[in-house]
Amino acid sequence: MTSGYILIVAILVLGGVIATLGDRIGTKVGKARLSLFNLRPRNTATLVTIITGSLISASTLGILFATSGSLRDGIFELDSILRKLRDARSDIERINAQKSKVESELTKARGEQAEAQNRLDVTNRNFQQATTQLKKISQQATVLRTEVNLLLGEREKLLKQRQQLGEQITQLKTQVDQLKDFVAQRDQELAKRAETIKQRNRELAQQDEAIAKLDQKTAARDRIINQRDRIINQRDQLIAERDQVIAQRETRLQELQQQLKEAIAQREIRLNALEQELTKQESQIIARDKQIKEGEKQLAYLEQEVETLEQYFQNYQALRQGNVALVRGQILASGVVRIVEPSAATEAVEQLVREANRTAIKITRSANSTSNEALVQIPKLQVEQLINQIKDGKDYVVRILSAGNYVEGEKQVQVFADAALNQVIFQAGDVLATLTTDTSTMTNLEVRQKLDQLLAAAQFRARRAGILGVVQIGDGRITTVMSFIEQLERYNQSVDIRAVAQETTYTAGPLRMQLIATQNGQVIFKT
Repeated sequence: MTSGYILIVAILVLGGVIATLGDRIGTKVGKARLSLFNLRPRNTATLVTIITGSLISASTLGILFATSGSLRDGIFELDSILRKLRDARSDIERINAQKSKVESELTKARGEQAEAQNRLDVTNRNFQQATTQLKKISQQATVLRTEVNLLLGEREKLLKQRQQLGEQITQLKTQVDQLKDFVAQRDQELAKRAETIKQRNRELAQQDEAIAKLDQKTAARDRIINQRDRIINQRDQLIAERDQVIAQRETRLQELQQQLKEAIAQREIRLNALEQELTKQESQIIARDKQIKEGEKQLAYLEQEVETLEQYFQNYQALRQGNVALVRGQILASGVVRIVEPSAATEAVEQLVREANRTAIKITRSANSTSNEALVQIPKLQVEQLINQIKDGKDYVVRILSAGNYVEGEKQVQVFADAALNQVIFQAGDVLATLTTDTSTMTNLEVRQKLDQLLAAAQFRARRAGILGVVQIGDGRITTVMSFIEQLERYNQSVDIRAVAQETTYTAGPLRMQLIATQNGQVIFKT
């Protein structure tokens, strides 16, 4: 790019210099009134100007031709370039035509491929049919071979019999010859032994008849053997033809198997590629499913937290308004039941629910309300579970509790049932909690706080052990506790205080505790 700019500047400068020189020369020629080629001075000046312009053009072209090879090629080789361009375009058109031809051939090849696939399917079916026919022919060949073997065995037996008959005939002929010689030698004895000869002739006749019969049998057996030989030859020929057909079909079968193997290999390659792609997609789907499940878990957790916060907010609003009549977990009805007859379980549960309904009406309605509406709502499934739990004949403590916080005037109160075995939790004298106090160093307030801690610990242990009823001190009167505190304050020494069960206590309660103050293991005072 820089050399181009330099070339342009050089051409401009050179043109300006040559023009200036031409102008100076023309001016001097005009002033001197010189004449060239016998021309007038004005014409001479014009000629000098023309020559100067020609020099400018020639120098410009010379510089361009000297510095730009592409310009030289474009001017002097333009015709050859255009010719090459035309040749290239014709080549492109020819290539496009060849491309179209190749595409048509490709389409045709694909059609032929489809036809070949169809032929392959037909060949597979023919192969299956040929395999079936081959099995049938093999079975027939096996049967024919078995029959041929049987016929060959019979033929060998007949040949042996024929050989034996031939030997017998030879022996008989030998005997006949011997007899004839004996007759020739014994011509004289023939007369004497006529009877013997007659008898022997009869024997010979019988033997001849036997021989004739044997010859007939032998001929018949020979005919049978010949017939069976012909049958065997025919069957051998048939077997050879079938063996040839089987060989041809086996060759065709091998070719089809090779084609089938190649097609199966190609399909396996495609299947492997598809399986790899499917594996990738499945892994992506599994990863997305994991993300979705994690998101669902987080969403469920957040929804649960939101519901809890909403419930807390509602409870907070209700508590701020100061009109909460029922709190969550408040006991509306309770009782100890023992179901002897399973049918009585339903009635017992219904009675507790009615009692809970009356209690809920008293709490959520005005003091003078006499409404008998069904305020309490309990799930039917929970009632059935409760009935199934308590109908085994054991003692149960059944409680109906509020499932939430409810304000005055509620139209429905959701409750739930709780049942626990009414069994012995504490025996009389069981220690529930202990602490040590020294009233000489403690104020009355501190003594009462210590005593409150003792009672709280005892109540906590009782609830944890399973006491569902009331937990109280002695007869439950406040004066009993106050009397014990006064005695403790007056004693003005360090003592150990124990909260013990006053009597055997069951799950249903009530748990009556007794406060005992001891010093060095000796009881000082108690409630």
